[in-house]
Amino acid sequence: MLNKLFGRVVSGKGEGRYYMSLLPYKEKFKNILGYEPYEGTLNIKLNQEINLNKLNSIIIDDFYYKNNKYYGVKIIPVKICTKDYCVIGAIIYPKKTEHPNNIIEVIAPIKLRKYLFLKNNDIIMITLNGEKNE
Repeated sequence: MLNKLFGRVVSGKGEGRYYMSLLPYKEKFKNILGYEPYEGTLNIKLNQEINLNKLNSIIIDDFYYKNNKYYGVKIIPVKICTKDYCVIGAIIYPKKTEHPNNIIEVIAPIKLRKYLFLKNNDIIMITLNGEKNE
């Protein structure tokens, strides 16, 4: 069973900040995860490609907000760890994404770069809850 992923911090395009600031996403994440995520995502380039569809996830469906359609997202609760610290968080896997399969986006209730003292190329470990039983 796959339960740990390793990767390095990489820069994103800044789009995660916009989506994470939208009220419907914020409310849905808070209801599912029990916290309001920081308005931004941390991008991790994994040392392997992964099929996120094989992992246990919670699905947020597509919705309309202020006359615009927003696509659904899968949420996979995880722990995000450095050598010294771990923080609760989640992998978010948007239905519509430009990322290749080895780049994941993670969210947390805090700004991960600031509180875990992260910079590009730092190594991150993601601890998962497990795979679907199929």
